[in-house]
Amino acid sequence: MTLIKYKYTWILYLMIICQACGPGRTVSESAVPQPHWVKSRPVTPGYYTGIGWAKKTTDVYQYQQTARQNALADLAGEISVTISSSSVLHAFESGLGFREDFSTTIEARTREELQEFEIIDTWEDQHNYWVYYRLSADRHREIKEKRRNDAVMRSLGFYENAIKSREEGQIRNNLVQLINSLEAIKNYFDDPLPVEFRGRNIQLGNDIYNELSSSVSQITIIPSQPQIEIKTGQKIPSSLLKFSVASNTGDPVAGFPLIANYSEKPLRNNRARTDRDGTALFSIDVVISSMATETFTVLPDMEALLAEATNDPFIRRLIGRFSLPEAEIRINTLPPVIMMISREENIGEELLSGTLRDNFRRNAIESGYIISNNRSEADYIVRITATTSPRSEAGAYKNAVLNGNISVETADGQMIYHRELEGFRGSHFDFSRAGEEAFRQAAGRMESSFFREIDEALKSRPSGGKELFRK
Repeated sequence: MTLIKYKYTWILYLMIICQACGPGRTVSESAVPQPHWVKSRPVTPGYYTGIGWAKKTTDVYQYQQTARQNALADLAGEISVTISSSSVLHAFESGLGFREDFSTTIEARTREELQEFEIIDTWEDQHNYWVYYRLSADRHREIKEKRRNDAVMRSLGFYENAIKSREEGQIRNNLVQLINSLEAIKNYFDDPLPVEFRGRNIQLGNDIYNELSSSVSQITIIPSQPQIEIKTGQKIPSSLLKFSVASNTGDPVAGFPLIANYSEKPLRNNRARTDRDGTALFSIDVVISSMATETFTVLPDMEALLAEATNDPFIRRLIGRFSLPEAEIRINTLPPVIMMISREENIGEELLSGTLRDNFRRNAIESGYIISNNRSEADYIVRITATTSPRSEAGAYKNAVLNGNISVETADGQMIYHRELEGFRGSHFDFSRAGEEAFRQAAGRMESSFFREIDEALKSRPSGGKELFRK
C-alpha cells in the first residue's frame, strides 16, 4: 500500500467512528437504553421500592448523592404509619390539645430504620441520573421491632426508677425519670407499646403519660401568707415571700425547683430550690409600683427539671403543655408618708407660705405620696432650708442670691438624699423682689429636677441606705 493510500484509509476509518458516535450522543446512551423502572414504577411483592432522580451538574458526587437521598425519601414514603387510638400520641392530642405535626419525627424514625436496602440499578443519560433502591418488607419489620423493643426496655428502666422515686417521696427525681422514660420511646408515640410491668399488662406510653400527669397535679405549693402590705420604696424580705412544696400526702418536697413571677417587673433572682423542709425563699429588692396591688406568683420550674432530663425540643415543648400548680401572694402597696420641715427666709423675713415647700408638697401629692404633720406616722422627713440675701447693686437694679439645702431622711434618721441650693439669683428694683425672683428660680428647678431626684431616691435607694448627695 502506498503512503497516499494508507493516509486516505486512515481518514476513512476515523470518519466511520465519528459517524457511529453521532453528534451530541454518548457511548452510554447508545449502549444502555432507558430501563423500564425509569418509565414505570416497579411493584415487587414483599418489597418497598424507592426511585430517586437528580439533574446532572458538573459536580458528579453532588448529583449522585441527591439522587440517592431522593430514592431513600421515596422508599420511606412507601412505608405507611397509622397512629393507634391506644397510643400515647392520641392521649397527648386528647389531654393536652397537642396538635404538633408528628410527621417529622416519624419520617426521621423511618429513615433510621431503612437498613440493608439494595441498590438494584442506576441509569443515566446526558442530563439525568437515576437510582433504584429496594428493601425487604420482612427485614424492615424485623429491624423496626428490634429498635422498638430496645427503646421499650430503656423506657421501662427509667419508668421503674420513676415509680421507686415516687414511693420514696423523691418527687423531683420522679419527674426527671418520667421525662427520660418518655423520651426513650419518642419515636414510637404512634404505637400502643403493650408491655408487662410489675405483674400487670400496661400500655407503656399511656402509663407514663398518666403517671406524669398525676405527679404534676399532686404537687402543692403553699404561700406563707395570702397577702402582705408594703410601702413603696421598701424592700420585701425573704421572710415575707416564703413558699412550701408538699406532696399529696402532705410530706415536704426537698430540692424541688421553683420559679417566681412578679407582676410589677422582672426579677433578677427568680429561681430557687426548696430546702430539706420543703421551703423556698424569695425577695424583692425594692417596690416602686404605683399600682395599689401587685402579685407574686410561684410555680414549678419545669425548665430546670427539663435541663436535668432532656435537650430534645419536641419533648420540651410537649412537657410545657402540662398544667402546673401555682401559688400567689397578693402585695398591697401603700404610699409612703412624708413629713415636711421647712424654713424659708427672704432678705431676713420668714416666709409663712414657703415657695419651695409648696412646690414640693404639690409634686409629692400628685405622685401619690401622703403628706402628714404627725411625725409618728412619717416614713420620711423632708427638710428644706432656703435664705436669700442681698448681693450687689447695678444702677437701679438690686441683686439677691439664694442659698440653702434640701435633705431627706428616714424616720429613724438615716440620710438618703441631700442637695445644696446655690447659684440662684434674682434682680429687681428692690432686694425683696429680687429675693422672690431667686426663689422662683429655685422652685423651677424643684419642678424640673429636684423632686424627680428625691422621688427616685425614695423608690430605689441603694441597698444599705447609702446617702445620695448632690451638689
